[in-house]
Amino acid sequence: MNKQKNIEYKLAGFELTQFRPAWENYTDGVGVEIQNNIGFAYNAEKKVLKCTISMSFVQGINSVLDIEFCTYIELHPDSVKNMTEENRLVVPANFLAQCASFGHGAIRGVMYLKTQNTPLEGAMIPPTEYHKIFREDYVIELGK
Repeated sequence: MNKQKNIEYKLAGFELTQFRPAWENYTDGVGVEIQNNIGFAYNAEKKVLKCTISMSFVQGINSVLDIEFCTYIELHPDSVKNMTEENRLVVPANFLAQCASFGHGAIRGVMYLKTQNTPLEGAMIPPTEYHKIFREDYVIELGK
């Protein structure tokens, strides 16, 4: 397991949950905008944090490609215990940024491989500085 600010974890897997091209919506010579969203979920029983990154490549109002990619991070039980306060799991912002970076790097590779011989061949997803995005810890109510 790796350590990150006293959080022990290991990558438990990646999953491409959506790759939906709509090449018929692509117009050559028109810029493509990337719209993205990121979310987290936690499975308390398995102690797994899931980071989901969704991206849409859009021209005007038309989507050309939609991608959804999940990264699964297994937390060590001692780390879960250390992050638990009053029946809430408090995941530090810097750890969220690290988890998002794993998925972001992987989705860039998926994009490269799956868009060969398509209108988006050679398109690159720009790097993202997640440490500038995640400013607050993620608080998860654990129930009773």
